[in-house]
Amino acid sequence: METGEEQVVRIRGRFGPGRSGNPKGRPRGSRNRTSALCADLLSAEAPGIIERVIRMAKKGDGVALKLCVDRLLPVRAARDRAVELVLPSAESAADLVRAAAVVIERAAAGEITLSEAREFMALLELQRKSIETADLVVRIEALEASGGLAAAPPGVAARVRRVLDERLRGERP
Repeated sequence: METGEEQVVRIRGRFGPGRSGNPKGRPRGSRNRTSALCADLLSAEAPGIIERVIRMAKKGDGVALKLCVDRLLPVRAARDRAVELVLPSAESAADLVRAAAVVIERAAAGEITLSEAREFMALLELQRKSIETADLVVRIEALEASGGLAAAPPGVAARVRRVLDERLRGERP
């Protein structure tokens, strides 16, 4: 085993959580060579192929018609459509309650779908966590400044600071 930062921790013959067996492996976002080659070969012929598929679709070919419709109206576009929803400013927990009520009202009225409402509620939950973390930072800094945390048992202040730092970085405590 290597030493220092490069050390790989094994648990029962497997790599530990968050550790890769090949840390210098394939970079994120890199494309498969075969896919890139096929795309390059097809790009020169694409206009002619598209024109032919459109002609076939116009003549009633079901498969060609499905290809055209799938390209014109992809499923993802329907899922990722822009939704206009005016929410109150959310700077406190009370504001978040009002914002959540607006989302629920719009979903109940059929103005947004339930999945869109779920996504809005997830965003509001992230906002709540951000507000909560910011509030905790202020409270802990006030405790540290007043010396109130110094009266706590040894190690508590350091443990509180570590948990808070992990939350600010988005890690789980």
